[in-house]
Amino acid sequence: MANFEWINSDLLTGLLVEQHGTSFKQLISHTVTPATKKGDNYASEMYRVALHYDIGVAVKKNIILKVMPSGELQQQVMQENNIYQREIIIYGQIMAKIYKLLRLIGDVSIISPICLSTTNTPKQMLVFEDALDQGFKMVDRRFGLDLDHARLVIVKLAKLHACSRIVYEHEPALFELTMEGCISDDPKKQTFLPYYRRCVRQVMRLVGQWNKDGRWDQILQKLEKLQHKIIPYGCDVYSRRDDCFNVLNHNDIWVNNMMFSYGEGTGVKDVLLLDYQLSFFGSPGVDLNFFLYGSLRPEVRAAHLPDLVQLYHTTLRSALEQLHYSGTIPTLPDIHVEIIRKGFHRVNAVFQQMPIAMMERSDGVDMDLLLGEGERSEACRCELFNNPRYVSILPALLQEFDRNGYLD
Repeated sequence: MANFEWINSDLLTGLLVEQHGTSFKQLISHTVTPATKKGDNYASEMYRVALHYDIGVAVKKNIILKVMPSGELQQQVMQENNIYQREIIIYGQIMAKIYKLLRLIGDVSIISPICLSTTNTPKQMLVFEDALDQGFKMVDRRFGLDLDHARLVIVKLAKLHACSRIVYEHEPALFELTMEGCISDDPKKQTFLPYYRRCVRQVMRLVGQWNKDGRWDQILQKLEKLQHKIIPYGCDVYSRRDDCFNVLNHNDIWVNNMMFSYGEGTGVKDVLLLDYQLSFFGSPGVDLNFFLYGSLRPEVRAAHLPDLVQLYHTTLRSALEQLHYSGTIPTLPDIHVEIIRKGFHRVNAVFQQMPIAMMERSDGVDMDLLLGEGERSEACRCELFNNPRYVSILPALLQEFDRNGYLD
C-alpha cells in the first residue's frame, strides 16, 4: 500500500502560502490518491491532492505532486541524469520563455501543464496544476494514437522545437543539463543501459521462436551482433553536430506523457506534453523517430508518416519565420535527412518503449524488477515481450529496420 503520510498539512500549507501569500487563511481538508497506475510512469511517482482551503473565500482544487521514484535502481538512474534539476530549469525558465515567444505571434498554446512550485523537502518534487481540472485526460496507451491525436502532438512538438531553438540562441547556458543524452558512454551514467541489451535479447528470443524454417536467420544473426552494438549506436543517436539545426527534444515522447482534451461531439481538440526529465538538445530526428515509431497505431504510421513529417515542418517553419529567426530554417528534405540520420532511435522505441506501452496490466509491475538482473527480472521481461499485440506488429517492423540498415 502506498505511503502518503509525508503529504501532510504542514507540507500543503507551505505550498499554499507560497502560491497565495497573505491571502491564505487555512487548509480545511485534503485527500491524497495516486495520480497514475503503478508502472504507468516509470521515472516518477505521481500523487493527486484534493485541496479545500480558505483564502477569504473557500477554494476546492486539485494539484499534482510529481516525486522522485522510490525504487533503488530508478533513483540511481534519476540522479545520474540530473532528472530533477533538468525539469526545474525547463518548467521554471525555458517554458516561460517559450510561452513569451508564442504570445508575441498571437499563439496562446499551452505546451505542458503549469508548474506551480518545486521543493526538495521532504522529497524532491514538482507541483503542478491538475490538467484533469482543465478537461485533459490520458488515452489508453496500449493501442497507440490515431491520426487526429498524432497531428496535435506533432504541432505541439514543432512549436516546442522552434521556440526552444530561439531561446537557445539568446541563452545557451539554460540548456547546459540537456546537452548529454540518456544513452551515454560516461561511466557514471550506465545504470539504465543494460536494459537496452536485455530488450534486444528478448526480441532475439521471439525471433528464434518464429524461425522454424530458417526464414529469420539473417535478422537473427544481426540481432545477436546488435546486442553488443546497441549502446554505441544509442550514443550516436545522442551525438550532436553543431552545423545542424538542433532543438530541445522532449526525449520521452510516448503516449503516457501526453494528455488530451475533447470538444463535445467534435473529437480531440488539444494536447499537453508531460515530463521533460530526459530532455535533450540535439537533432529533431530524436523526437520524431521516437514518436512516430513508438506511439502511433501501425496503420497510421504506414499510411500517414510522410504527412505528419510535412505537418511538423510546416509548423516549425511558420513559427521560425514569424519569430524572425536569424539562422537557416531547415527545409522539408533537411528534416527527412535528420529523421534518417537518427533513424536508429526508432529501434530503441520499438525494442525498449513499445513493450511497456502495450502491456496489458501495470498494477503488479515493479520497475526495479523490470530493469534489474536475475531470474525474476528475466521472467518479468518475458511476460512483457510475450504480449500478443506486440508480437503481432514486431515482424513487419523488424523487416523494415533490416531493409533500412538499422540492424547492421
